[in-house]
Amino acid sequence: MSKVKHLENLCVINADFDIWSGQTRLSASDFKLGAGGEIPPEKVAQLGSKKICDPAKLKGFHRLKTETRRFLLSYGMPFMNGYAVPVAKTDEICAKLDKIDVEVQQLKHEFVTGYNNAVDEWCRENPEYETAIRAGALPREEVEKRIGFEYQVFMVQPTQDEQSAHRLNRKVEELGDDLIAEVVNDANDFYNKRLAGKMHVATATGATLKNLRDKVDGLSFLNSAFTPLVSLLDQTLAGYEKHGAGKRNIEGMFVFQIMAAVLIMCDRKRIQEYAGGSLSVDDVAKTLTRDELSSLESGASDQEDESEGVESDEALEQPYVQTQSQEVNQEDGEQVNNLEPETILDDFEAFLANRTSSANQDDEEDDALEDKSDVSSQTLWDADLNCDDIPVEDYSQDPADYVGKDFGQSHSNDHVVSQPEQQPTELDDQDCYF
Repeated sequence: MSKVKHLENLCVINADFDIWSGQTRLSASDFKLGAGGEIPPEKVAQLGSKKICDPAKLKGFHRLKTETRRFLLSYGMPFMNGYAVPVAKTDEICAKLDKIDVEVQQLKHEFVTGYNNAVDEWCRENPEYETAIRAGALPREEVEKRIGFEYQVFMVQPTQDEQSAHRLNRKVEELGDDLIAEVVNDANDFYNKRLAGKMHVATATGATLKNLRDKVDGLSFLNSAFTPLVSLLDQTLAGYEKHGAGKRNIEGMFVFQIMAAVLIMCDRKRIQEYAGGSLSVDDVAKTLTRDELSSLESGASDQEDESEGVESDEALEQPYVQTQSQEVNQEDGEQVNNLEPETILDDFEAFLANRTSSANQDDEEDDALEDKSDVSSQTLWDADLNCDDIPVEDYSQDPADYVGKDFGQSHSNDHVVSQPEQQPTELDDQDCYF
């Protein structure tokens, strides 16, 4: 990892919340003991605490504390009991913290004003312990002192001692490693939850990548690999705007571009290779067009075996017929079936996975199964598939050639096309672009 360029690029923000627990310490008089009973001494046991009011009335303070922590982590990293953030973002961060301070003061005023009533209400809810509750209740002025919020901003500078300065520099340099680890963790989480096993991605997921991009950009001086990483995220987000404008989901070849970009960020080694120029998005995207569909095929088979068993070729083909039928009606301006986009896409994936499996067989296996495949092929083409406008050369056995094709044109329903036997083809460079 590269060394920190300038300590003056960093500042530390310490956000300090004081939130009263709503509790006070139990006393011996709070216990009602039977004959011969006694309370153990403090040397042996502590009495614990008792609630003076409903803890739910303090939830607003804890919510703001959590919100503040997440906000600071979106800009920086934990450091020296605070958060190391870029100096360039200090004004923006402080403006938000000032707003949080205003909210805290408003909540504090409301709570302190209604404190006595809150104690009374708590006593009514717990009448058998009213004496103990009131005995431990703090004065309102004391409660007011125990609630507050403030933050401090300070710069990091080494001392004149060479050894101390070396330790400080080492800690600052470790921030770069920590940020790399965070990027890898966030990217893996994003891929597993939003991309793995899918042929579409929700347009709203771009916000997650945008937040990650902004954080890496602000701390890009910590590591030389961060600048290319910011460019990668900028290109991906630009693709979101281009392919996802006005849509709920992004489909087609750009899904593989998103997958490729995220997979680069999923591994520390890939990040370094991308930063060094030895790995590109297209390199990863081209392998995904086959590997990802192979994974889809495997996952679909497992799910079918667990639920209803392996479906027939005809059952897998029928949803694709429905998809074409729906698109033809849209082209003609007629009423269409109310099919969910996710259902249509999942059916198409199953169709592609079923078609792809034959391309992975050896030549000897193809010859041995030729007679059996004739039956399923005839079933496929008798299913009223509309393929007049699909060039024969585009209907290869490589699943990558199907992605992004327009199957929604109006066709004749009585035309039968024989399935050509072609070898899988490689994607051209021009097929993978932002």
